[in-house]
Amino acid sequence: MIPPVFKFPQPAELDLTLVIVSFNTREILLRCLGTIKSYTEDISYEVIVVDNASEDGTVDAVVENFPDVHLITNPDNRGFSAANNQGIIASKGQKIGLLNPDTLLTENSFKKIVDFFGKHPDFSILGTGIVDENNQPYPVRLWEDSPQEAALKILGIYNPANELKKMEPMLAKEAKVISGCCFVVTRSLIECIGLMDENYFLYNEEDDLCRRARKAGKRICFYPDTSVQHLQGQSTHQKRYRKKVIIEAYRSNIYFYSKYYSFIWNIILRSLYKMTFFLTLLRSILRHFRGSATIDDSLSLKLKLLLMSPKKKKV
Repeated sequence: MIPPVFKFPQPAELDLTLVIVSFNTREILLRCLGTIKSYTEDISYEVIVVDNASEDGTVDAVVENFPDVHLITNPDNRGFSAANNQGIIASKGQKIGLLNPDTLLTENSFKKIVDFFGKHPDFSILGTGIVDENNQPYPVRLWEDSPQEAALKILGIYNPANELKKMEPMLAKEAKVISGCCFVVTRSLIECIGLMDENYFLYNEEDDLCRRARKAGKRICFYPDTSVQHLQGQSTHQKRYRKKVIIEAYRSNIYFYSKYYSFIWNIILRSLYKMTFFLTLLRSILRHFRGSATIDDSLSLKLKLLLMSPKKKKV
């Protein structure tokens, strides 16, 4: 018998643990927690909120309005993967749901998910359907980007969102990846493959987890029979942190490429990034001279991206 990669410090006592990472998302997080409390029933569950040093009163608001929530507070922003790991380690659920704070339940979704796992124990990851603010189904990417597609994305030629818009209504099916805004994993999967890779501060962490799961022979299901409402990007599109988000997205992409693509493709993709950064820097300089620069024309940001070296991997 293969020994577990990760051992939980406490036994599983509940059907489900929901882990939500927050960073300055007080109002939308309170709405998220309210819908969980309103709709989730007929299963035993807990909610763990891991706060990454919010400055908007998130912690006090959660304590005041949802005293039953297990709150973990960090003195600084540890990133999405590391914070999720804190919640996973503290969890007591047989299943562990990772939920963005800008998602809302519209039905008893997690009862359906727990029941699905009971009927289909051969699956280790389940991703829900996604609906927009008008409750219209939002297409979900279920495939991995190839190195060629990654190159076209960097050049702005290929946009997965455009492909998603062409898709027909989606049915339950086995998938390679699922949406990171709401998915559920089994406790046994974490024991098998370990925690999330903390080299991802933001973005790509669910793609990485899915790749590792499939490598271990585990199966992934897209299950649109229940959906969550995703208020797209409200947890990351905060203007004063826009530069940080752009930088960390770049770092996550480069790390993902180095982990899963060949050496040659890494050279190609990094070179394409540098080329596009140089061209956008020139364009921003021209806009500054013309007096038409916007928030996206920060010269310091463009220079930093152009000169930045990939972040060293944590051991």
